[in-house]
Amino acid sequence: MTKMKDANEELSKRTTSTEERIVAIDYQPIQSTPKRSNVSLNPIRVTIGIALLGSILVIWFLLTAKSVIISVEPSQARVNIYGGLNFKLSDNHLLRSGDYSLTASASGYVDLNHKFIVDQSDHSQIKLTMEKMPGHLNLTSKPTSSQIFLNTEQVGTTPFNIKSLAPGSYEINLKVPRYKTETMNIKIEGLDIQQNLHVDLKPDWGFIELKSSPKDADIKINGKTIGKTPFLAPILSTGELVSISFPGYKAWSKKLSINAGETKKLSEIILAPADGIIDLNTNPSGATITVDGKYRGNTPATLYVDAEKEHSISVFLNGYSTQKHAISLMSGVRKNLLLNLTPDIGIIDIVVSPKDSLVWIDKKLIGPGDRSLKLASYPQLLEVKKSGFAAYKKIITPQPQLKQILKVQLLTKEEAYWAGVPKEITSSANQTLKLFRPKTEFLMGAPRQEAGRRANEVLRKVLITRPFYMATKEITNKQYWKFKKHSSRHFNGKTLDLPNQPVVNISWEQAALYCNWLSKAEKLIPFYQEDKSKIIGSNIGATGYRLPTEAEWAWVSRSKKIGGKSESLQQYLPPKNKSGNFADISAADILGSTIPLYDDGNPTTAAVGSFTPNEKGLYDLQGNVAEWVNDFYEIKFNLNNKTELDPLGPVNGELRTIRGSSWRDSDITELRMTYRDMGNNPRDDVGFRIARYIKPTTKK
Repeated sequence: MTKMKDANEELSKRTTSTEERIVAIDYQPIQSTPKRSNVSLNPIRVTIGIALLGSILVIWFLLTAKSVIISVEPSQARVNIYGGLNFKLSDNHLLRSGDYSLTASASGYVDLNHKFIVDQSDHSQIKLTMEKMPGHLNLTSKPTSSQIFLNTEQVGTTPFNIKSLAPGSYEINLKVPRYKTETMNIKIEGLDIQQNLHVDLKPDWGFIELKSSPKDADIKINGKTIGKTPFLAPILSTGELVSISFPGYKAWSKKLSINAGETKKLSEIILAPADGIIDLNTNPSGATITVDGKYRGNTPATLYVDAEKEHSISVFLNGYSTQKHAISLMSGVRKNLLLNLTPDIGIIDIVVSPKDSLVWIDKKLIGPGDRSLKLASYPQLLEVKKSGFAAYKKIITPQPQLKQILKVQLLTKEEAYWAGVPKEITSSANQTLKLFRPKTEFLMGAPRQEAGRRANEVLRKVLITRPFYMATKEITNKQYWKFKKHSSRHFNGKTLDLPNQPVVNISWEQAALYCNWLSKAEKLIPFYQEDKSKIIGSNIGATGYRLPTEAEWAWVSRSKKIGGKSESLQQYLPPKNKSGNFADISAADILGSTIPLYDDGNPTTAAVGSFTPNEKGLYDLQGNVAEWVNDFYEIKFNLNNKTELDPLGPVNGELRTIRGSSWRDSDITELRMTYRDMGNNPRDDVGFRIARYIKPTTKK
């Protein structure tokens, strides 16, 4: 303590301030008990602070929460929302953004679980309907064991409790034999409620009093014996088959009906005596039977005829004489009757070629060569056969007391094949094609001295050996439209696009693609090879549709032989009136050149087939439109004078050949049948017709 005082005094001496002197005090040591804080908590302030903080939190929640209206049916459902803080005002809930789940439960309803998301939308509404639990229906009826049909489906027989029916309306039908069907509609409430329904079915029968002579006859209803006459029989209102029988009498049967609940008497039923019975057979069997002119089947047969009456029985069999018999039987008597039929004979003289051909009748060999056959007058199979020839078959019917002569010329298999090939066919697009089988060579082209001849019409010897079909008419707009949409357009305001006008303004390739389309439609192997709708070659062995070869077109355009030679129809120009569609006076206002005084009545193209066909039955080879043909264009010189077989033109080339004149032509050069042109691109005076081979070939 002394040292502490000395220090304080020293410090006091060193103080330079003259205004205030610092006075030392005695030192007090720190007590072990802590000093009390001067800060004290005010309860009012704390309460205000907490309230303020709560208000801030409420304001924050209100500013960040979204309004969601949630309604659940039924209204008494208990609803809970999970997933975060929420505040409810009636149906309005305040929820912050996020994922929530809702559960609802109510008596009689399936518990509901629903997940939803609250997003940034200002206002959302959720409407939910709880599913009702199934209901139950207990069905009873009088009589019991009624079949129950629920909406047409059988579910059981009464009494029956139908479990777990979804709420809604149902049609219920109760059916039991001999009672009226009861139909009713019932509403199932659901909510796990048990509903009960009892139905008394109404009888569906009345009573008919049955009497017979003789009495004590057996009564059957629908084949079931119910009693003997007289009897009060229960009969359904829908009708039942009632039969009454007594030994030695014909059974009586009739469908009877009566309104439910009614009773009536039926007039006494007089039973007729039982029929006589005939067991009829013939030799040979299979003869047709008539009794008193009415058909009764074929032998052998059992016939029932009225007793104590005379009946006329006739039997007929092809190749045999008709037999007639009169017969009468007592009631209940049975008789066997066998009739031997007498054959009716006819004579057929068969003359065959070749003479050593074999003759067969009904698969039985008769012998070779000409024959005179005596045969029963019923249909029989005649066959004439010889190795290397097609067999001849025919059903023949000899006529009684009459001689017939039948000449049979056997055909080779090739001849028989062609005899069976149709001379005319119709395509699936309704084009008629005729069969052609050229047999002799012909000159293709024109002689140098012919007026109007061009240098590309060099004479060539041609022989067509492969038979073909060719369309009698050019392809029309309507027929081409089935393949694809196309407009043939117009010329100077005159339409080229009517359905029966020939299609024009198409390229050679478009014409070839049409042929392939038609082949595919009829499941034929296409003639033209294509890749991505481009023609890249041809399959000359195919029998699909194609354009005619130039040689075929030239052959079909030739006229009959004149003076021993096949001449062109256009030897005589100008053409005769109405012989074809050319540049005539009706087109004078749209064409620069026309045939003087010639009028065919069509300024542009005419409907196909409007003019007389040529000798081969083909239309418009002259005029109307020129035609694309299959061949690449070339000028071929026949220096060695050899005959060309089935020419198809060059394997490749730049242009395709066009044959024939058109509605634009008036000059002698174009009007001749030997006129040749070339191109690839569409023209308003060029169309096409189709052709196809009969048989495939391996020719390269």
